[in-house]
Amino acid sequence: MAATGRRYAQAAFELAKEHNSLDIWEESLTTASEVLSDPDVLAFLDAPQVTDNAKLDGIATLLPSIDVLVRNTVSLMTVNHDVTKFVDMYRLFGEMADEYRGIARAEVTTAVPLDDAQRDKLALGLASMVGRSEVKITENINPEIIGGVEAKIGDHLIDGSTRTQLNLMRDSLAERPVD
Repeated sequence: MAATGRRYAQAAFELAKEHNSLDIWEESLTTASEVLSDPDVLAFLDAPQVTDNAKLDGIATLLPSIDVLVRNTVSLMTVNHDVTKFVDMYRLFGEMADEYRGIARAEVTTAVPLDDAQRDKLALGLASMVGRSEVKITENINPEIIGGVEAKIGDHLIDGSTRTQLNLMRDSLAERPVD
């Protein structure tokens, strides 16, 4: 399933680069994603009893203002019975575009929500650590980490949580011989 989404994403990404329209593709894919996230729309486009012409008319009606190449991609995925893989394609396209621009994505966990200044400072620090021009942060809140930050960027895990520091201290104290 992911392989199919990856093929569409790769083809779309190459088209976007070729036409120097990465921003337009991202905007149009976001709009398409919003429309296709409606379960009724997706069920209609994926229904075997609905003719391809009816589906294509539906796409033209639902997505009149998006880039024609993006609409064609959605149409192709629909006719090929792959429209349910659009979510994967959209996510992978975004990852490819970010990679192309030197942007990394980070899953960040903190005990309390970050304010804008903290988020910006953290993004700059993480970008410097991983050698990227920018890091986009997706925030998660978990009071169990007590304080500090856990960040996952690709395969890198940066654990600066207070919980981990306390566990390390506890383990260190447990290993010390008693005099």
